[in-house]
Amino acid sequence: MTWTRLSTDDAATWDSQLKHFEGHSLYQTWRWGRYKNARGWNPQHFQAVAHGSAVAMLQALVRTYPLRTMVAWCPGGPVGALDACTPESMRQLSDLMGARSLYFRSHFLRVKNDVDEQSLRSNGWTRPNHRVGTNMTAVWDLTQSEEQLLAGLNRDWRYNLRQAHKRGLTTERLVEPPIEELSDLCRAMNAAKGVSATVREAELVALFEALGDHAVVVGCRNRSGRLIAFRSCGLYDHRAWELAAATSNEGRREGASFAALWSLILHCRKMGVTHYDLAGVDDVNVPGVASFKRRTGAQGVEWLGEWEWSTSTLLRNVLDLTVRHRSGAALP
Repeated sequence: MTWTRLSTDDAATWDSQLKHFEGHSLYQTWRWGRYKNARGWNPQHFQAVAHGSAVAMLQALVRTYPLRTMVAWCPGGPVGALDACTPESMRQLSDLMGARSLYFRSHFLRVKNDVDEQSLRSNGWTRPNHRVGTNMTAVWDLTQSEEQLLAGLNRDWRYNLRQAHKRGLTTERLVEPPIEELSDLCRAMNAAKGVSATVREAELVALFEALGDHAVVVGCRNRSGRLIAFRSCGLYDHRAWELAAATSNEGRREGASFAALWSLILHCRKMGVTHYDLAGVDDVNVPGVASFKRRTGAQGVEWLGEWEWSTSTLLRNVLDLTVRHRSGAALP
């Protein structure tokens, strides 16, 4: 098996080939790489070939530091055969990147199982002591009818949805997202929750510009027309992954997040989306959000999740501590 570097010029070809491999997702698409490039990462693309056929693909988001030390963050990748993750294959990737020392962290979006875990461990991969995100999510099956989806909601969820409509809240798809309003909502929500993370307008601009018509944004307004909540998702291969979302204090009181998500789901369903990934369920750090997502009736899924590999044990330990002290900010 041999890894080779691929040109990133042809986005359509990359995204079209990607969907043939197990574990493919929005986060390995060319568009996602373009978004991350705007945030300081260098997306590099590779393909693994065995016996004349492609068996795996990888978009690695790379940052380079002094002495050719490199960090590669690979959300959702590699996709395809885990045989492409042997020590020999990883050293090939390191050489192709031109790294003297390489720290490689992946988040595998394939259902957790003992065989894959054992395969990674036997090839020198380890579970990080400090994760960037959660390995748990919930996936909503949108092949059901609207009536079935509504019936699958938790009783309290349905009640809040009805109350939002009774209070005169309205929802709409924001074809041209009002970036300033969205970022204001994000900042206000984080401040209310005591979260120090900031959301810059430039980040939202980069996200929606990179995804283009592969992003859907729905806003919820109060009776006076003020935006009090929004939710968004990215689309790829008849599936959707939740992206940025925020709700104001008023919106939380009025149930705006329920109305916004329900409207977003219906928009996605009309566009042919079959499964909606709520993109993370963290019962420990954000139990309220986790409960909100679980009560939709979406099916809980545990991914194979985050693993790390490095050419240097010291480098691996240093990067793992960096993630801990920066609360995941080192590898967004």
